[in-house]
Amino acid sequence: MRTIAAASAFVLLSALHAQEPRWADPPKLVVGIVVDQMRVDLLYRYWDNFGDEGFRRLVREGSFQRDAHYNYVPTQTAPGHASIYTGTTPARHGIVANHPYNRAKRRTVYIGLDTAVAPVGTSSRYALRSPVNLLASTLADELELRTSRRSRTVGVALKDRSAMMPMGRTGDAAYWFAPDDQGKFVTSSWYRSNLPPWLQAFNAQQLASAYLGQTWNLALPRERYHSPLPDRNPYEEDWSESLPAVLPLDLGALSQGGKVLDAIKATPWGNTLTTDLALAAIAGDSLGLDAVPDLLTVSYSSTDELAHNMGPQALELEDMYIRLDRELARLLHFLDQRAGGNYTLFLTADHGGGDVPAYLRDLKGSAGYTAMGDLQSTLAQRGFAAWVDTVKNDQVYLVPNAPPGTAQAIARVLNEHPAVAYAASADQLLEAPASSALAQAMAKGLMRQRCGDVLIALRPGYFRSHGRWDGKGSDHATAWNYDTQVPVIFFGKGVATGEVLRRTSITDIAATVAALLGMALPNAADGQVVPEVIK
Repeated sequence: MRTIAAASAFVLLSALHAQEPRWADPPKLVVGIVVDQMRVDLLYRYWDNFGDEGFRRLVREGSFQRDAHYNYVPTQTAPGHASIYTGTTPARHGIVANHPYNRAKRRTVYIGLDTAVAPVGTSSRYALRSPVNLLASTLADELELRTSRRSRTVGVALKDRSAMMPMGRTGDAAYWFAPDDQGKFVTSSWYRSNLPPWLQAFNAQQLASAYLGQTWNLALPRERYHSPLPDRNPYEEDWSESLPAVLPLDLGALSQGGKVLDAIKATPWGNTLTTDLALAAIAGDSLGLDAVPDLLTVSYSSTDELAHNMGPQALELEDMYIRLDRELARLLHFLDQRAGGNYTLFLTADHGGGDVPAYLRDLKGSAGYTAMGDLQSTLAQRGFAAWVDTVKNDQVYLVPNAPPGTAQAIARVLNEHPAVAYAASADQLLEAPASSALAQAMAKGLMRQRCGDVLIALRPGYFRSHGRWDGKGSDHATAWNYDTQVPVIFFGKGVATGEVLRRTSITDIAATVAALLGMALPNAADGQVVPEVIK
């Protein structure tokens, strides 16, 4: 009996010893989903109105990081997508804002603009785009290197920056929406010289026009919704002077005017169109069908477009999330059929968004609006007018010949302003950053060559003023929790089921995916693997 037991133990130990490591059998397809401007609390708020096959399935069968945050400012779309996929912050990857200020041109310039490329599949100016300003590698870049470019890496979104930034500089393809050219999805010569046949066939369906021929009604009975506000309320921007922000809505009336098809971006059908494209890309590029891992990145932009107009308490936004839940179910079902148990998916957001300050103020909350011009006027009154070029994106830009010490002096003045939580010179943040989380977030978003000389954080609840739009809709870009805390959910092959309740960072996503795939980290990544995620 002792001999038999010893032999059995030897066989068992040999089998365990010979077992391949988990990363040696990676998923055939990784799908990264970003929901634009999604706060984590929206999952809790809308949970009972979701079906069982979308958000609920991801949470129940996946790994849910409930206290995940962005660890830098500004919390905007281009920096967010770049940070998710590089695993680092703007200080390293260089995408410091959607529209950073260009000192030489003395104006803001779109971070994705590239006039050196040519439009592909269109003549639209919306195709003059590339990731040329991205300075660090992404998961797509590293996967291409890991597999000697045998992987297929594809990014899709309505917004060009949301499709491009995940692909890095060497990903295979990124496709985005051109509303001024029949609602086509297009690309630029950075990626390829022509559209693939599957995308040409997709564009020929003219789905955006078809969707805008519908009426937007509530997906559920009105009493099921959680919005504390009536459908018609003062905190929402109307669709137009003659078209109030109420449901049901004739989408045909919404799309009348200049950029006719641009209107779809603020409706649930913008997300539907994005899912349509994702499914077409999976099939058209044969993603997940061989032993070499592929990467698909999908960004749902419509949630951001609508929240900017109406804020997170709007009835329309809740309805959009209910419908997005169904889109996720459709995507998951397709992946189940296509890749079986051989795909891994993560879902997160590129930033959150604050409640409408006017709404909070009416509830006696501390909130409001601060104009950058007011801060500039304050500096002028204190004798700095000759040395300040402009105040943009919560940053003060000095003229080139400003005397030494001017930035530090300006920071001291701004710290006296009632709307300012903290101000610091760029040099101070880089050379001797303070120990506070706010100062650290500012430092991690700071690349000296692309940012201002003084950085400003407004108090929580306060938005930058946008003139006539003040009082309506949401905004983002700060280091406060409503902008930084987002959902992070991993799901699928190699993922353990459960909740992660400790604080994690958005930059941990890339490290965790790299561990699952068994490949190098993106070159500037400083996030950490979240071990609770990996089975």
